Amino acid sequence: MKSKLLFITCHKLSGNNGGSNASKGFIYSFAKLFEDCSLIYPEIETPNLYIPKEYKLFPCRDPRTKFRKGFDMYLGVVNALRNFVIHHLRSHSYDIIVVDHSVTGTGLAGVLKQSGAKIITIHHNVERDYLRDNGKERPVIFRYPYNYFAKKSEKNCLKLSSVNLTLTEKDAGIFRSWYPNINIHAYCLGICEYRGILAKSFPLVKKNSNKFVITGSLCFIQSLKPILEFLEIYYPILKEECPDCELVIAGRNPSSELIDFCKNESNISLIPNPENIESLTQESNYYICPINAGSGIKLRVLDGLKQGLPILCHEISSNGYEMLIEKGCMFSYSDTNTFRQALRHLLGANLSKDYIYSIYANSFSVDALTIKLNKILKSEKIL
Repeated sequence: MKSKLLFITCHKLSGNNGGSNASKGFIYSFAKLFEDCSLIYPEIETPNLYIPKEYKLFPCRDPRTKFRKGFDMYLGVVNALRNFVIHHLRSHSYDIIVVDHSVTGTGLAGVLKQSGAKIITIHHNVERDYLRDNGKERPVIFRYPYNYFAKKSEKNCLKLSSVNLTLTEKDAGIFRSWYPNINIHAYCLGICEYRGILAKSFPLVKKNSNKFVITGSLCFIQSLKPILEFLEIYYPILKEECPDCELVIAGRNPSSELIDFCKNESNISLIPNPENIESLTQESNYYICPINAGSGIKLRVLDGLKQGLPILCHEISSNGYEMLIEKGCMFSYSDTNTFRQALRHLLGANLSKDYIYSIYANSFSVDALTIKLNKILKSEKIL
């Protein structure tokens, strides 16, 4: 008997950000294990270019006015998915329901459990940590109800799911520590590239420069604040250790504070809203990820890996990438002393781009993630 699977996501699948891209990877991975798949997603744009043909598509429309959305927030309706899913389940039945991000399950966990399906929740982060570091992104009038119901949904999903999947082992450990006397079936799954990873080789060229690159959203608090801290605290050390260094910072909508800082530094190039991130990383020697807040995994690190660049990152950003540290192509720091040490190790390492790219290709493909997912679901007798 073939199991029927429903995948529900709150992420805009046409978006090109960490959450959306991670979700697309999970969608592809589940499609490799289940033949009968359905997908409920926000109807922002048609996501057909991003979704495998195995899925039956059920776009969720949100016709509510802004006033109604704000009012609903205080009732625990943080998005349009809740009512849509409830109505959908009246005429459709499933053996397995995947909740992509616990926020997706707000007000739904109990309903999904009552349907008789086994629930699998993918936790993109620990909401407590994410909301602490990004709470100011949302207007105050909506911040408190949203935070309350998001945390409540996370706990409901943890307790009612047959399997809880996280992106890092650290997040899985945090969830287990909350329920020491209950098996919440928490596993670290990781992430993958939803696009196919092609075989690639890099020309053997002598490194004649020390060009570092930072990428990512430059208007998002969790991204912008650590970059500004890096420039204030760690960039002077970078110049001391590597006087000929160049630093490229590229991303969406840089703040005026970041623009003003970069104007005064001749060795820093700030590139707002670049059309092609890949071309910028191709021209660089090292990738820096200074993000020092939040939980989950920092997908921007993949920007560097897919160009064969060694990674220098804050220890928070190394969560989920432990294998890169073991293989000697990621160097992490937590303060100025460890930054100086990590930087020296980075500059002294003799790593080929081909070597780093091979690790990336073997670790972050859909097939690699599917093997891990298959093992987890078999251990839980879901497959």
